[in-house]
Amino acid sequence: MTRTAVQDVRGFTLIEVMIAMTLVALMVTAAVIGLRSLVKSDLRATATRMAGAIRYLFDRASTTGRVHRLVLDFETGQYWAEVSDDAFAFAPGKETAESRKKEAEKVAKEEEAKREAAEKEAFFGSSIPSKYLPKPFIPKRARFNAFREVAVRPVTLKSNVVLADIYTPRLLKPLDEGRGYVYFFPMGMTEAAVIHLSDKKGQSFYTLIVHPLTGRVSVKNSFVEANLENQLDDSGKVVVQQ
Repeated sequence: MTRTAVQDVRGFTLIEVMIAMTLVALMVTAAVIGLRSLVKSDLRATATRMAGAIRYLFDRASTTGRVHRLVLDFETGQYWAEVSDDAFAFAPGKETAESRKKEAEKVAKEEEAKREAAEKEAFFGSSIPSKYLPKPFIPKRARFNAFREVAVRPVTLKSNVVLADIYTPRLLKPLDEGRGYVYFFPMGMTEAAVIHLSDKKGQSFYTLIVHPLTGRVSVKNSFVEANLENQLDDSGKVVVQQ
């Protein structure tokens, strides 16, 4: 074999291998940094957009005299607005997973009873004796319908953003499954609420803090713990000691 042929088949030197590894490491680092920047950018944009929706619903409830609510769906990663023309009040006591289950079962039974009554009336007409008997008073349950305004149309979160949890004073602990709600009432008042958005790995967070008296939303680029023990005013001062 000639000298030229030997030179052609020689391997990489240690310096060449180190340079190649350094270049690969730099490329991987740049890719990771770029991905993190993209995730934080999406989190910031999502938090800003949700804060705008909250402020809009606060103003809308004040001007229309109707109860509005923001619906956060943890299963689908979506949020949207609903509105009701009915009177609405919170159930007494703290809301828990068990109380939500009982409430859902109660609603299902009421809907089934209404359906059966409607079917009987349609079939028998005015010949049903029970139709004219006195019935126990049942308070009307508030019905919420989808809010069709373009300003708060249903929003699906970006693929790298998730709803982490939500907390309001009526909840026993932060909610991270099913559906969460933030209610907005006439005369300019909403629920105090803390909403956490995160990336899929739970490494980066944005926190939305909803102030009840003004509807103002503070957006923090970090995880801010919900104050479970005290009720705060818009300036962050404790107004009710639990």
